[in-house]
Amino acid sequence: MIKRIPVKADLISTIETYLKSHNLGNRGVEDGSKRKQLVGLIGELLTQELLHGRITDLNEKLDGFDGGYDILYKGYKIDVKTMERKSYVRPNYVNNFYILQEEHDADIIVFCSYHSTDNVLEVCGWIPKNELSKRGIFYAAGTKRLRTDGSFFNFRQDNYEVENKDLYSIETLTKINPKSF
Repeated sequence: MIKRIPVKADLISTIETYLKSHNLGNRGVEDGSKRKQLVGLIGELLTQELLHGRITDLNEKLDGFDGGYDILYKGYKIDVKTMERKSYVRPNYVNNFYILQEEHDADIIVFCSYHSTDNVLEVCGWIPKNELSKRGIFYAAGTKRLRTDGSFFNFRQDNYEVENKDLYSIETLTKINPKSF
C-alpha cells in the first residue's frame, strides 16, 4: 500500500536553504541537479521520519557521496530513491535504479514519488537490493523506452525498472526484524 505524506512548505524551505551551501552530488556520474537533490532529500527525510519518528538535522549531513545509503534502520542500510512527478502513482508506474549504484553499500531500496504540484510524497514501497534483478526489468544504456503517453526517451545508464505492484509495502519494513551481523 502506498503511503501519502503531505510535504510542508517549511521543510522545502529548509532543504532549499541547506542546498544553497551544500552539494550532495559528488559521485562523478549522475550526481543530480539541485532540483533532483531537493526531491531526493524530501524523500529521504520524510522516509526517515516515517521509520524513526523524527527528521535528522540537515547540518549533521555530510556533503558529497554518502556511501550509497541514506538511513540506518534496525541494522539495515537503506537507500531512498525519489522520482518527481506531476501525478499520483499507480500500481504499474515504475521506479528506476541505476546499475552503477548496485555496488553501493545499501541493503534495502525504498522508492518514493514526489507529486510536485500537490506537494505530497508517496512512499511507494521497498525492495531488498539483492532482489532488483529478480523483480525488476533490465534496460541497457541507450535503450529506447516507450512511455504510456506515447512519448519516448533513451536510458542514459544501465537501469532496472521496478513496478510499484512488485514492491513490498512500507508497513512491512517497519515490522522487519533487526539485522543480525
